[in-house]
This record gives sequence, C-alpha cells and structure tokens, in this order.
Amino acid sequence: MITVQKVLLLRRVDLFAEMTTRQLGHVASVTQEQVEPAGSMIFAEGDAGDALFLIVSGKVEVLRAGKPLKVLQEADYFGELAVLTGEARNASVRALTDCLLLRLERSDFHQVLAGNFESVLAVIRNICRRLQQTGGDARETSL
Repeated sequence: MITVQKVLLLRRVDLFAEMTTRQLGHVASVTQEQVEPAGSMIFAEGDAGDALFLIVSGKVEVLRAGKPLKVLQEADYFGELAVLTGEARNASVRALTDCLLLRLERSDFHQVLAGNFESVLAVIRNICRRLQQTGGDARETSL
C-alpha cells in the first residue's frame, strides 16, 4: 500500500478524521501492513497493548471471555485504549475473514499525539463518542 492510499483510509477512520493531511501523512508513514488469515487470533485478552490496528479490508470479531461482543470491518479500528493506557488487552480479536490491517505501534502513536495537541483532542473526542454510544462502558468500546 502506498502512503497516499493509507492517508485516504486514515481520513475515513473516525479516530483520525480531524487530523490534517500532514498529520495523516506522518501516521501513514509509520504504520505497517499486517496480513491475518481468516480464523487467526490477532491478539488475546490479557496480551500487552503494544499497538492499535486499522482495518483496510476484511472483518474481525471482538471477544471477551470467549463470548462475541461485536464485529468490526473496513475503516474500523481496535486496540486504541490499551495503547493509550498501557494496560493489558481487555478482549481478544480474531480475524473472521482474510484481513489486511495497518498496525500502529504504541511509541509511534504517542509520537503523533505528542506532536500536536489538536490530535490529542481528536482522539479524546472519538473515544468519548464511543463511550456515549455504549452507555459509558469502556470495556465495550476499546481494547
């Protein structure tokens, strides 16, 4: 995937929607493509939260204690809460179909946020929106 394609995808992801093209270009430059075949476990509940993921194509299922919580698809993201808090993953994520993901490491995400206060506010607003949609249960919004 070339940087321009990544930027176009990032612009559709609500977590990054309020960032400038320059900021998105920086995010795109530090993401890594990750291919996951259908049925593979992307991460498990209790794993270290070392990266967040953006779905380029495919579908994933979020599970807690082995029970399905939700299905995410193209332009959705997951893993942001553990990346921000440094806590262990509070759910597992499994690929339902073959998936192409963009992986953003914790240190790179923090660097993006450290470089611009507006980016921090955009991330906070989006996480708050997710909390409002789920009645304030952070466990249902982020991993």
